[in-house]
Amino acid sequence: MLIILSKSLTVEDYSTVFETAWKTREKGEPAAILHVQDACIIATNDEYCRRLAEGRVKAYALRADCQARGLLEKVGKNVNIIDYREWVKLAMEEHDKIVSWTT
Repeated sequence: MLIILSKSLTVEDYSTVFETAWKTREKGEPAAILHVQDACIIATNDEYCRRLAEGRVKAYALRADCQARGLLEKVGKNVNIIDYREWVKLAMEEHDKIVSWTT
């Protein structure tokens, strides 16, 4: 499952996102979170990035959105910076299910 986040998250919000990703992984399916638009902000949060790594959830952030917000150098080390082409590859080749997360 590829979870696409487009809005900045609070601590309460991201707990629910993690729970969804972890349950997906428990079923034996790959789980990843793609941060676009204002969701790139949470990808700079140390606690959030630590929980991603602990849960073995793959994390991505869209380069153009990070650059537009001046966050490119602040994104967590375990968050992969990708371009639009790589986003399409994630959606078309690597994940059977896609969830657009709105809070």
